[in-house]
Amino acid sequence: MKTLFSFLLVLCIYTTSNAVTKVACIGASITYGATVKNREQNSFPAQLQKYLGSTYAVENYGVSGCTLLRNGDAPYHKTNEYQKALHSNPDIVIIDLGGNDSKLINRSRLNEYEDDYRAMIKSFKDLPSHPRVILLLPVVSFVTDTTGIWDAVIVKNIIPKIKNVAYENKVEVLDMHVLLVNKPELMPDKIHPDVEGARIMAKRIYRKIKFNK
Repeated sequence: MKTLFSFLLVLCIYTTSNAVTKVACIGASITYGATVKNREQNSFPAQLQKYLGSTYAVENYGVSGCTLLRNGDAPYHKTNEYQKALHSNPDIVIIDLGGNDSKLINRSRLNEYEDDYRAMIKSFKDLPSHPRVILLLPVVSFVTDTTGIWDAVIVKNIIPKIKNVAYENKVEVLDMHVLLVNKPELMPDKIHPDVEGARIMAKRIYRKIKFNK
């Protein structure tokens, strides 16, 4: 009996010490790694995995073109990746949605943005894992076509809404907008960071996860 108890105790200690923290990255094309060379290795979620190491498992649930808005032109909540992220029962959730919501086609519905964001946060916080949720402020856009992903709308309309939701729901918020605002050369198509831009993003998120700063 003592031998069995000792075995179970050792097994419990081994399992606990080798537990993997699951990180779900929710987002659109920047999360997916669109335009990034070898995105499977160089998207910001992939580079975040390298920073965090083997005690973490980072999954990329990015879907290009998606909106946070449930009535947007391409709602994230209707994707298979969203369901996969929920079913993964993650320990940490990184949400990077908002850039596509700044497009002209979606601007008329921005009054729904905060309610839709609250619903998404709740869908994760209600999971059995009760994950730590971190909201990312959208990356800067250098696009000059005002019908597209327009930085003025991101700054004036979307970022304040994300901050409000984060405060009300007692979740963390991380400013990704400031990271590349003076580095247009790292965004060749004016929307998506290149490998180095994705690395800068990953390192910033890593510091937030590991050191909460």
